[in-house]
Amino acid sequence: MPRGINNSDPMKESSYDVLIVGGGFAGSTTAWFLSNRGYRVLLIDSKPWNRIGDKPCGDAVSKDHFDDLGMPYPQGEELEQTVQGIKIYSPDMKTVWTVKGEGFELNAPAYNQRILKEALKRGVEVMDMTTASSPILEGGRMKGAVIFNRRTNETIRVEAKVTVDATGNARSLRMKLPPGIPVTEDLDDKDADVAYREEAITAEPIEDPHFLRIFVSQRAAPGGYWWYFPKGEQKVNVGLGIQGGMGYGSVHEYYRKYLGVYAPDVKEVVLRGGALVPTRRPLTSLVWDGMVVVGDSAFTVNPVHGGGKGSAMISGFCAAKAIMKAMEVGDFSKQTLWDMNLCYVSKYGQKQASLELFRKFLQKLPDEDIDFGMRKGLIKEEDLVEVSVKGTLKLSVAEKAIRLISGLSRPSLLMKLKTVASYMTKVKEVYNNYPTTFSELERWKAALNDMYAQFDAALDQ
Repeated sequence: MPRGINNSDPMKESSYDVLIVGGGFAGSTTAWFLSNRGYRVLLIDSKPWNRIGDKPCGDAVSKDHFDDLGMPYPQGEELEQTVQGIKIYSPDMKTVWTVKGEGFELNAPAYNQRILKEALKRGVEVMDMTTASSPILEGGRMKGAVIFNRRTNETIRVEAKVTVDATGNARSLRMKLPPGIPVTEDLDDKDADVAYREEAITAEPIEDPHFLRIFVSQRAAPGGYWWYFPKGEQKVNVGLGIQGGMGYGSVHEYYRKYLGVYAPDVKEVVLRGGALVPTRRPLTSLVWDGMVVVGDSAFTVNPVHGGGKGSAMISGFCAAKAIMKAMEVGDFSKQTLWDMNLCYVSKYGQKQASLELFRKFLQKLPDEDIDFGMRKGLIKEEDLVEVSVKGTLKLSVAEKAIRLISGLSRPSLLMKLKTVASYMTKVKEVYNNYPTTFSELERWKAALNDMYAQFDAALDQ
């Protein structure tokens, strides 16, 4: 039993239509879309109210996500900087690509808490400093969770028609389910980045404060990259991620060693923290009977740049949409909730899968090949826009010929690039045929795994 609970006290009981475990971007977005519809919704979060949504992150979100989902723009203290694009630096820092696109650099907790306050005003109940200690299962179906409120020192059995796991990388609810259920799929250490960031005040005004900076370097951030994201004229979010499971050593060592290279203007640190970031395709299925998984717990992070707030919002939107349909028909089985999978795969999941292949390709490139490829334009800014927006790497016949001529000194790199582009298209085709029913899932999953195995073998040649 949790500390402070008297075993002789009867456990309190309560029931809701929807129980959301976790109040970060994914959980709060789910609640926001479910609010004002007459449902009884309870959202719990382990943190105190003023820290909900406080997670180490780059805090950049594309404006397109807000427009597509109909989410309100950040305003006032929620918005620290508008973004006009990203500058990507080669390892030797001699080549810089500029990819334009509007976005926001957020005060993430402030925006997150605003969304929760709006949901609260529209009927959602929010309970902070509360964790889910165990799921409630009946006949293999999720029926809610036993929760513990540290404020009141109470254990409560909460039954719900649908339970949403929005517990982030902790995956603290779904991983307590019996093995074999699709939503219990675990994370390979190599499919995650260990990230660390600090928010700091700079000694001088930042040059081009509306452009985010990304520094690619296997030496300084093996399997990942450094970022420098301005949050104002003299405030910056700076950090790095390195690939997990490779024995690269401590992310803090890399940070201390290379901070002066990528952020020489840092004067005073005001905030610091680290996190584990999944960098793979989403869960094979984001639903089970009576259950939906969203956000980092569902592996919805972009595999290449590690951004997860926009895709967390998408997963929350899709979850709410599927739950509303289930409420209409009174059926909370995985088959009715399956619309969550179809919605997310269509909006973002298929792109994630293709970007996972691109991520694997990039992680195998030495700095010399990255320098060469950027300098020679083997991939261009417009290619990156295509990749980031659609998850597709398209090279026309004419461009391939021109790039082949200019890149004869590294023909193997060009061949690998063509292989990657081909498999990125193929995996999207597989996701375009995502099963419409649970009974088809295992067959589809086998085909997907076979394609990934073929890609890994081709990449190692």
